[in-house]
Amino acid sequence: MFKQLEELFGYMPNDYLTMGHRPGVMKAVSDLTAAVVFAPGKTTMDLRLLVAYISSRAAKCMYCTAHCGSLASQHGIPVEKLQNISSYETNESFSPLEKSVLRVAERASKSPNAVTDQDFSELRKFLDEEGSAEILGVISLMGFYNRWNDTVATTLERAPHERAQQILKGTCWEAGKHAANV
Repeated sequence: MFKQLEELFGYMPNDYLTMGHRPGVMKAVSDLTAAVVFAPGKTTMDLRLLVAYISSRAAKCMYCTAHCGSLASQHGIPVEKLQNISSYETNESFSPLEKSVLRVAERASKSPNAVTDQDFSELRKFLDEEGSAEILGVISLMGFYNRWNDTVATTLERAPHERAQQILKGTCWEAGKHAANV
């Protein structure tokens, strides 16, 4: 499994190394990630990657923020969109669908959860139950990753660290406790 992950990412993600102490957990998380983020569905992968990114920012996990920002950029999401995500409510580059989804994702990723009935009412204008479940799946999955990586202060690998420094400059991102001597 390590070989597959290294081939997929181009490096071995350090969080999977720590999860590797519990191979069943590592495999379950990997399978869940493939199903929740990368499998075709009612929502686009771009939207799911934006959800993963804002969820990590809201949870303040700099390891996951770097990874999600880097992955989103590699999948063609404009860097300007990533850099301006904190102003998604007023920024014209975000569609009404994205604004609604990002509002739910940001509020659901905070502790305590701040999602309101009005947020879900607005979300239902754009997504049916299946689409909403996909978005909630990404938020929940990122909750696991954010807690895991922020708790153990997972060290950022060179590639996502350098990419985050490049694409997330001018935002509140900094490696902090996830910094490596790279």
